[in-house]
Amino acid sequence: MAGSFPVTSVTLIAKIKDLAPGEDAAAWVRFWDMYQGAIRQFAALKGGEQNADDIVMQVLGKLVDVLRNGQYTPEKGRFHSYLATMIVNEVHMAHRKNMARAGDRRVSLDAASDGRDDETGASIAERLAAPDESPEKIDEDWRQAVLQSAVNHVLMHTALSDRDRQVYRAYALEGEDIAAVARRFGISRNLVSQIKTRVDRRIVAAGREMIENTGL
Repeated sequence: MAGSFPVTSVTLIAKIKDLAPGEDAAAWVRFWDMYQGAIRQFAALKGGEQNADDIVMQVLGKLVDVLRNGQYTPEKGRFHSYLATMIVNEVHMAHRKNMARAGDRRVSLDAASDGRDDETGASIAERLAAPDESPEKIDEDWRQAVLQSAVNHVLMHTALSDRDRQVYRAYALEGEDIAAVARRFGISRNLVSQIKTRVDRRIVAAGREMIENTGL
C-alpha cells in the first residue's frame, strides 16, 4: 500500500554487518525508515519527550558499532527487545549523568517542568530510580511505541485528505464531541464516524505490518 513501512529482517541487519563503512548507506536508510518512529516514541516514553531526540542520537551512534561489529545475533533474542533494552539503558545513563552534573539526586530529567506521569503520578526521576524493568514490561512498552508510530505514520505519510486528517485528530485523538466535529467541518456525524473507521483500519494495518517486520 502507498506509504507502507519498508520490509526489514535479520537479513538487513546481516547486510549492515557485511558492508564496509561508506558502502552501507542504503541499508542504513532502510533500517532508519523502519525503526525511527518506534525508537523515538519509546525513547520519549522512557525518558521524556524533551530528551527523546538526544537519546535517539546516542542509541543510533551505538547501533552503528553494534551492527557493524556483529555484536547482535538472533541468539540474543528478538532484535526489537535488544534495541528497546539499549534505549532503556541509555535513558538510565543519561539520568545518572544529569544527576552527577547537578550534584543533587533529586534532579529529574525534566527539571524544567513537574514531569509527572499522567497515569502513575510519578516523576520521570522516580520511575528511573525503580528496579530494572522486566523483559515483559519492555516488550509491552515497545508495542505501544510501535502502535503510536503507526498512528503518526498514517496521519503524516499516507494519502489522507487534509479534512480527514483534521477530523480524525479532533475526534479520535483530541476527544472532541462528534457533534461539534461535524458542525466544525460541515459534515454529518455519520461521516465523522466513517472517517474514523477508515483511518483506524489504516493504522491497524500499518501497525501490524511494522510489528511483523520488526519481529515483535
